[in-house]
Amino acid sequence: MLRLLSAALTAMSLTAVWQQALAEVIDDITVERLDSAMRVRVRFTGRVHYLRQAVSGDGRVASVYLQALDRVALGGPPAIDEVKHWPGSEAVPPFTVRVRLDPGCDPAPNPVCIFFRFERAARYRIRLGEDGRSLWLDFASEEEGRSPSSGKKR
Repeated sequence: MLRLLSAALTAMSLTAVWQQALAEVIDDITVERLDSAMRVRVRFTGRVHYLRQAVSGDGRVASVYLQALDRVALGGPPAIDEVKHWPGSEAVPPFTVRVRLDPGCDPAPNPVCIFFRFERAARYRIRLGEDGRSLWLDFASEEEGRSPSSGKKR
């Protein structure tokens, strides 16, 4: 009887850990039209603080480093990375976004490391959304060569 009870408690605790490990950091990904340009909004399940970013010269790869302000909302450190795919459109190439909450990905407390990989070269500007829960990728309009949110030529 004691063995059965012990096994049941172990199974319940493992289930709780597994569910926490599978908690999603990305709530949704949406694409919005801004005049002649596009914005990709990656909304998170909790609030974050922007730290820094690194974008390859052709824009095919971007790394964004954030800090979770509400670790509980982001589900704690998962055992595996969260990966989302977006099929793309004429204005925004298909991409994969990978989220890593591993403390080894950045020295900041509660790091949230986001990695974008686009299927083709792209021009965009990355910034934290005004709600503190979104990351915005503003894609340059093709006609003007401008980032839609900056108004400056790139």
